[in-house]
Amino acid sequence: MMKSENCVRLENQKVALSVLTETGAWSLLDKRTGVAWSSNPQAARFGKVTLRTKSGETKTLPLIPDFVSQKGNSVQLVFHPDCKDTELALMTKLTLMPDGETIDVAYTTTGSSEIEDVKLLDSALPITDADAGYLLVPVRLGLLIPSDSGVEFSHSFGTYDYEGCHIEMLGLVKQSSALLVTWHDPYVTAEVESKVDDKKQSLSTSLHLRKTAHAFQLRPLGVGDLNTIAQAYRDVAKEKGWLVTWDEKLKEHPQAEKLFGTINFKLWTALARRIDENLREKSVTVNWTFDEVAQIAEHLKNDLKLSRVLFILGGWIRRGYDCEHPDILPAAPECGGDEGLMDCSRRILALGYPFSLHDNYQDMYRDAPSWDEDYLMKNPDGSVRKGGLWLGGRAFLTCSKKAVELAKRPQNLPKVKELFEPDIYFIDTTYAAGLYECFDPNHPLTKWDDMYWKSAISDYARELFGLFGSECGREWAIPHSDWFEGLTGVSGRYYHNLDPEKFGGTVVPLFEMIYRDGIVMHGKYGYKFEEAAEYVLHHVSIGRTLNYHSIGQHLYWHSDITDEVPFPDEGLDTACFTRAHNGWAEGLCLTDRFIKNTYEILSPLNELTSKVRLTQVDFLTLDRKVRSARFGEEATVTVNGSASNFTISSKIGNEVILPPFGFAIESPTFVAFHALKWGGVEYDSPVLFTLRSLDGKPISESEQVRVFHGFGEAQLSWRDGTVEVRKETIIE
Repeated sequence: MMKSENCVRLENQKVALSVLTETGAWSLLDKRTGVAWSSNPQAARFGKVTLRTKSGETKTLPLIPDFVSQKGNSVQLVFHPDCKDTELALMTKLTLMPDGETIDVAYTTTGSSEIEDVKLLDSALPITDADAGYLLVPVRLGLLIPSDSGVEFSHSFGTYDYEGCHIEMLGLVKQSSALLVTWHDPYVTAEVESKVDDKKQSLSTSLHLRKTAHAFQLRPLGVGDLNTIAQAYRDVAKEKGWLVTWDEKLKEHPQAEKLFGTINFKLWTALARRIDENLREKSVTVNWTFDEVAQIAEHLKNDLKLSRVLFILGGWIRRGYDCEHPDILPAAPECGGDEGLMDCSRRILALGYPFSLHDNYQDMYRDAPSWDEDYLMKNPDGSVRKGGLWLGGRAFLTCSKKAVELAKRPQNLPKVKELFEPDIYFIDTTYAAGLYECFDPNHPLTKWDDMYWKSAISDYARELFGLFGSECGREWAIPHSDWFEGLTGVSGRYYHNLDPEKFGGTVVPLFEMIYRDGIVMHGKYGYKFEEAAEYVLHHVSIGRTLNYHSIGQHLYWHSDITDEVPFPDEGLDTACFTRAHNGWAEGLCLTDRFIKNTYEILSPLNELTSKVRLTQVDFLTLDRKVRSARFGEEATVTVNGSASNFTISSKIGNEVILPPFGFAIESPTFVAFHALKWGGVEYDSPVLFTLRSLDGKPISESEQVRVFHGFGEAQLSWRDGTVEVRKETIIE
């Protein structure tokens, strides 16, 4: 704590804030732990400002106060940055909020200079290796960056950008003391830096405030960790209106309950037409006819006995996947046309599966009949904004305000509803891309406006079809949607572009701990099932079902390989969940073995816990590779992500030995394990079993328990003895 006489202080029983009048340097003491959080210890200043002067120059200047005063529960600092070519005056107020622990930091300005960036949090809140701490960044599910990894880096996470901050917050822990940093503006960018000097590491944090962003909050939480921080932000999310739980949503959309426990089965490109940058057609491939699509759904229901499937179809539109948007009808003639898709939809819905069509209103293509630059986003110089180069060639970005007009045209969503009657709709990229600005004078957008219109198209589709989902997901989208595709993983990995190892980091379920009980979430894109053991284990640890997006052409089970992948001579068995020796799916193709095994693990777990918070995550090893997760009172999950066996004590299974990629799930009515020992029975190689009570009673008392055997030895401990389960049985 600062001792200088030239220091202004705010203090109560929980916290004490000190600000040096000479420099503006500050310290925030959490009295409950004795830990202080401070401004940049390497610079005698409050922060920095970057501005454009009257002469057009861009300058970055230190913020050193001319005047510091205290009034009531606030400290005010007045800055006049030292630049002859500016009349800027910047006033910052630090206010101790009524909760007695939150400090609100906000600024206002006077003068004619154009401010480009303000850093009131400037390489601050240092955490060193000696602090044994970490920083939490809400990128996708969440990233824990330790302060003792020995890794140097600098990285910026823009609010709601692609793999930026998906939530308006950061969390910090040092010496077991927790701090929550929050804001409420899309023009905030968090910058995290790690420096290593003489083998000593320090993590620091900056917040860049632009345009409408003028404030953030610091809230010391006392003794705490990941769990404490998640709970603290949950309260903030509710105040913002982002947290809308299933208890609230189901009142207006009761049909959303049929998404609980559903796997995400997606045929991405029924018709794949490849167009180059110059609009030349390079290839046309029919991956599935609409009749084959329906047959695949029937195969999942009748042959694999899957009852809970969210079935999604892409590439159904007139020219194929990502071609000639926004002109989507009629349905692709090569796949069966409107009549074929109508029949397909009827057959899938008759199975009891939610059925979704994949659409897009962010991208427009030059060869579309409706091509019109008036719909497009414009750059500051008036040029149209380019999108990616996809199957349909070069896309151009539609202004989100105009996208709503396009979606509402009679030949778009209303006609899709009339013809095919899907009961859930997916509009691609809506939540994946960062928030944009449009500079077309006829339809200008700020990032706030972009959020508004993306919410509007979501609400429209949701009202029309009943349920709605989009790519990736952001917290602001939760009140407007039922399903995020891409937040739990990408292509069988945790991230698309981000590499956790660059930060020495560990993926943690921060988003889950805050928002789990208000949204269905899956991963996105294809991956190799025979290499997906870590991806499966990740989903077990968060109680989410998998995305199955790597499905072979046509009736895939006729051509997919049936032989099991050989066991590795050494190293980890990443193909373990494709195995079925001596189990239910023995003799089936690799794809079906993987789908059946993972469905039997994850669908019941997710069905039981969809409306339940993920309340506690604990790391059982120093490297954080073995962890447990508790879903309220409904279920506890332990997973072994290490390269060695790990032994746990279980209420039902007693001593349980988990191999690499092993897990144990325990709830009153559902138990599952991938283990070498369970219930006193030791196995020569890992086995997979699940047990589920069918009469609603706890398994220990149930008179009807379904047992599924995935692979390995068939012997299962059951009450006072053992039973042999070759594939599946009901014990009565």
